[in-house]
Amino acid sequence: MSFFHTTEFYVILFLAAAAILAYIVKPHSATVASEHLIGSILSNSLENAVNKSPIEGDSQPSISINCDDNGCVWLQRNGISGIDASGAVSAKIIVNNTNITVYERLCEGRFGDTPIDTAIFELDFLRQEQRYWLRYESEATNSFASLSFRNTPGYHTQSSLKQ
Repeated sequence: MSFFHTTEFYVILFLAAAAILAYIVKPHSATVASEHLIGSILSNSLENAVNKSPIEGDSQPSISINCDDNGCVWLQRNGISGIDASGAVSAKIIVNNTNITVYERLCEGRFGDTPIDTAIFELDFLRQEQRYWLRYESEATNSFASLSFRNTPGYHTQSSLKQ
């Protein structure tokens, strides 16, 4: 009976309790990340302002999120330079639970077409009423932006791209 009053007994008891607590706290449901490759709608913010388009661009490199009533999230990239209407802006989007990482891909055009400075991506695969954390990376411009948003109708947020 003297074993239950020794330091070794309490050390073993403490380690067993720590192991049980670690097992309980450890997340058991690991989700598989999904990958989406999508193209964008290209536009020029000056033309949008003249035509009174509901989506107006910004000359500063930035991203903005707009959530519509149908649960679709619109990701807008502003301040693109060196791309014309014959080029393309696409993205590889990796969704891991509520974390979203967007990798921007820029493809130059023939040069001579109308220059563009805005690309709009339609993210129709996200759950409604869910909070997300988004990281946007542009390898071509060596910049990134981070923000969080909730996919609810009318939600709007934006963030500048940083070097």
